[in-house]
Amino acid sequence: MPLGDLADKWRSFGWDAQEIDGHDHLVIIQAIDKAKNSRQPSVIIAHTIPGRGVDFMEYDYHWHGKSPNAEEAERALAQLSEGGGE
Repeated sequence: MPLGDLADKWRSFGWDAQEIDGHDHLVIIQAIDKAKNSRQPSVIIAHTIPGRGVDFMEYDYHWHGKSPNAEEAERALAQLSEGGGE
């Protein structure tokens, strides 16, 4: 669902809005540290790829709230252990 420029919407209400790569742990930590030190209310918008690293789950909204069966879980774990989620 398109939300438009979400960061600009938050900024229009006086919030410090940060847009980050939600897959980069270091960037997440830095954004949290910045938010802790801000004098403004803060929001962190983390851009992510749903199901990243698992070929049959990437960008498929059907996996929200759904568990894989045993075969799918084994396949997903194998892909993630190969570094597919890096």
